[in-house]
Amino acid sequence: MKIVVDTAACDNPEEVIRGCALSLQNDKKADLILTGDEEQINKVLSLYNIDRNRLEIIDAKEVITNEDVPTVAIRRKSDSSLVKAYEALKRDDVIGMVSAGSTGAVLSGSILKLGRIRGIHRPALAPILPTVNGKEVCLIDCGANVDCRPEFLVEFALMGVSYMKSVYGIESPRVGLVSNGVEDKKGNELTKEVFARLKQLPINFVGNMEAREALSGDYDVLVCDGFVGNVLLKSVEGTARMVMKILKSAIMEDGLAKFGSLFMKKAFGKVKSKMDYQQNGGAPLLGIEKIVVKSHGASNSDAIQASIKQVEKMYEGKLIENIKAGLSDLENVAIGATDN
Repeated sequence: MKIVVDTAACDNPEEVIRGCALSLQNDKKADLILTGDEEQINKVLSLYNIDRNRLEIIDAKEVITNEDVPTVAIRRKSDSSLVKAYEALKRDDVIGMVSAGSTGAVLSGSILKLGRIRGIHRPALAPILPTVNGKEVCLIDCGANVDCRPEFLVEFALMGVSYMKSVYGIESPRVGLVSNGVEDKKGNELTKEVFARLKQLPINFVGNMEAREALSGDYDVLVCDGFVGNVLLKSVEGTARMVMKILKSAIMEDGLAKFGSLFMKKAFGKVKSKMDYQQNGGAPLLGIEKIVVKSHGASNSDAIQASIKQVEKMYEGKLIENIKAGLSDLENVAIGATDN
């Protein structure tokens, strides 16, 4: 199997290329196709002992940036690293793609170049967040769709359930609807309608969830529109950084605490690692006919390796096939409602 990686549309192309080189060294499952500046790619790869037979380079002279209008750039920048990556992804022997480029461009390119799964109105970004009990929780959507209709969120829930089943092996993922209270009647008009629809589905819907419980470990899938999800995600990231800074400052200001921290160095390292978004790779774009992982624009080599592994796990878990099967649940509910 082959995975294509867009190396150019990001904050640090060399770091992405390094991640690809390390993946080839450490992971024997997938061969890689790299799109971007061929000269730069070869320069970085020359520093590593890799099997060139497992590598293909597609030269791309253009880059789609955050300043570009996504749909226009996808159509006009045909020689860009992202468009070249999508062209490679259409091949039968390529199972998925990783890009740390513009979120809008990755979303637009996926729809225009690959197409949505039949029955999905809007693809959704679904990052994995750590929880206090050491498990993972899927947040869907985190920013691809800021304005949503009820049916979008229902589809998000089904895709999130399929993802956690396929990739993380959770038999009956617990689904929570992000709201401003846990009571059944809480929420705005959108969430109230979605709540009623989710209760009809044959999934483990456990009701409304307040944002403060997002990382409690009591949920496996958090469903919300992209506006709420993005605010929630950024709030979690910002709080994590703030806590680490306050903790470090408090230790440095107290001599006894500074001495004691020497014995806690390993524990602090574990906490920092757990709170680092880089460890989980990127956010898969669910609802597309092929596997696409959107990595953070500032991803380091570890994050790129993790993103490549994500693609492998989703492919091995037959994620896309399971999403399509899960949509039949929605169809059955709709048929039942019509019959009644």
